[in-house]
Amino acid sequence: MVKLPKSGVAYQSLFERDPAQREPDVTLAEIVSSLGLKPLTSRAEREIRDRLGFAMGKWEARRATFDLADVISSLNSHAKALETFNAFAVIAKGGHLKGRYLDRDMELCYQLARELREELRLDDIAAAYAHLADFADRAAGMASAARAAAKRLKGIRGTGGGSPYLWYDGFTAVLLDLCKKNKIEPKAGIDRSSGEPVGGLAKMASAFERLLPPWMRSPTPDAMVKRLNRSLSRLARSAAALSR
Repeated sequence: MVKLPKSGVAYQSLFERDPAQREPDVTLAEIVSSLGLKPLTSRAEREIRDRLGFAMGKWEARRATFDLADVISSLNSHAKALETFNAFAVIAKGGHLKGRYLDRDMELCYQLARELREELRLDDIAAAYAHLADFADRAAGMASAARAAAKRLKGIRGTGGGSPYLWYDGFTAVLLDLCKKNKIEPKAGIDRSSGEPVGGLAKMASAFERLLPPWMRSPTPDAMVKRLNRSLSRLARSAAALSR
């Protein structure tokens, strides 16, 4: 199923509390302190917040997608509805129509013009017909644009959009930078005896995931380590491609 993403850039705030309030969860500064990392400057903290916020926004943006077939169908439906005004434009301009619905369309046009005169407080029925004709002309243009948009979207080919965890790459990249600045080896694994994450990167991710909303966190330590290692692989491939 081809998906069409919403336009714009998504951003999401960290899931933390106000340091002045006694509420659950922790702040970014407390996470950094608990890991024994170097304290962040105000600028560094803002940068990390922004990078994590945009990474989290990608998760939200992926969920906020539309089925392309539905969009195309809706565009064609709207075009069809707008095209019904074509007959009104001809009638309102005093033209001649042929067809089995001629009498019906003429009556519809008359009733619309009559109500338009009242609603818009127009001078006479001729002004109402002119108003209706102008609207019908605009409707024809919008119908044409809708048909063109549907045709263009039909040419889009794609898959489901790749891994649902691509947003985790941005999260992992922040942790890698912190590992580098604090001289921590960026390793991530699982202790098969205890089931707990091992390695500097895994321990850091476990702490930093507390800044994610609960529904974005890894369900298990093993799942978190798999996310990390897949992100590491994607980031390495991206870096290699850029260096060519």
